[in-house]
Amino acid sequence: MKFYLAAVLVAASLSVAAVPTSFAASTAAAVTTTAKTPAKTVVAKASAMTAKPAKAADPLRFSTEAAAQSSCSADTVVWANTKSKIFHLKGTATFAKGKNGVFMCEKAASSEGFKPTKKPEKQVS
Repeated sequence: MKFYLAAVLVAASLSVAAVPTSFAASTAAAVTTTAKTPAKTVVAKASAMTAKPAKAADPLRFSTEAAAQSSCSADTVVWANTKSKIFHLKGTATFAKGKNGVFMCEKAASSEGFKPTKKPEKQVS
């Protein structure tokens, strides 16, 4: 890249009459070959970096309360905040609130490291 930039600056600063045609032709050929090689490599690396494999759905996390209830019928359904790692029980003011949460079974949430809230939560009827 440095060679390309230097060649462009040299070509721009020199007048066409002062540069022999053989030198100008060889410089242009060198500039085009060095410019093509890194560009292809950069494009290949960029496309490889943007292609991400699809995330597999976690069988223990649910997007709806009904799906969680059908999966864990013998257990309590909780709202687990994935960012704070705290879960909230159904019937509290913070159940199913927030952007970073999923419905889970209480046992699954505890086994994944989620903790119940430390403060007593306001009950909603």
